[in-house]
Order: sequence, then C-alpha cells, then structure tokens
Amino acid sequence: MKRIWNEVLTVLALCFLVAFSYPAFKTNISTAQQNYIDLVQWICWLAFALDLVFGIFTAENKKLYLKHHPLEIASVLLPFLRPLRLMRVISFGGLAIQKVAIGRQFAITLKVVLTSIFVAYIAAVQITITERSVEGSNIKSFSDGLWWATTTVTTVGYGDRYPTTSEGRFLAVLLMIVGISLIGVITASVAAWFVKISNNEVKAN
Repeated sequence: MKRIWNEVLTVLALCFLVAFSYPAFKTNISTAQQNYIDLVQWICWLAFALDLVFGIFTAENKKLYLKHHPLEIASVLLPFLRPLRLMRVISFGGLAIQKVAIGRQFAITLKVVLTSIFVAYIAAVQITITERSVEGSNIKSFSDGLWWATTTVTTVGYGDRYPTTSEGRFLAVLLMIVGISLIGVITASVAAWFVKISNNEVKAN
C-alpha cells in the first residue's frame, strides 16, 4: 500500500511540475487555464500535506522523522519546492546505477549532477514567473531564466542576468547555497574516485 501511495505522490509531483512550469513558457494565460493550474497545484499540496501529517502521526520518534524528511517538509511549506518530490526518482535512479556495478562514487556524482540540473530548472521557472512582468527586469523569458539559473548554480555568475525583486534575490541566495554545496559534493566524489584508483594501483604493484 505504501509503495502505491509513493507512486501516486510521484505522479502528482510530475503533474505539479507541468502546472508549475506552464506559466513560464506561455505569457498569456486565460482565466480558465489559470483556474485549472491552481486546482492541480492545490490537489498536489493537499496530498503532500496529508502524507507529511500521516508520517508524523505514525512515526515513533517524531523529531527523528522530521529530521530525515526535509524534502517532504519543504514541498509542503514552500510552493515552488513541491517538484522536489521528484528527487525520489533521482534517488531510485542512483541506486539502480550503483547496482549495475558502475561504481558507488560515479553513481553519487551522477546523482548530484542530475540534482543540479533539476534544481536549476526549478529555479529558472520560478525566476521567470517572478521577474518577467517587473519593470526594469532583464529576465523576460524562460531562456533568460535558465541562463541565469545555470550560471548561478554553477557559481560562474556572469552578471548579465540578475533578479531585481526581493523574491528573486531570495531565490538567488538559496540557489547560490545549493550550488556551492553540490559542487562540493562533486569535488569530494571525484577526489575519492582518484584516491581509490591510486590505492588500487599501489596494491597491484
């Protein structure tokens, strides 16, 4: 039963991702379309909220449950983070890659790369929706938002695209922190991989 429910939540996260992304790709949205988008988002939020409440209620150690389920909490409290539910798919993919014997370090690195791409996409959609209609903003399309998100999450930061609203700047701060963390994980994984190769060569000799 739990497996089926998790699959339902994953499908709902995909539905939310579509509804969440749609306004970033289309400038003129009718009232009927907006109502449908709002309905999908509310249904997803309700499902995620019920899942979180049920998990807390049935957990033996509630504090430990909250500590180990940050994505579930974030997806309920912060609307634009609801697609993070799809991180379950990336996690399962990482485990599958590891089982195929590609290697644990490579699996971790690939998972982090996929996470970076996914986070950059969410940030691009959100910054486009937030900044596009603001006077004086230089982020007017999804391509502008994607360029900004990519340069920010990779800590390159060209500065040719930047948010002007308080919401956009808050999102930028979060993305910078995430970017630094993800790059740190990738660097550590690659370093561990080289150390492992070096140790294997020493043992072979």
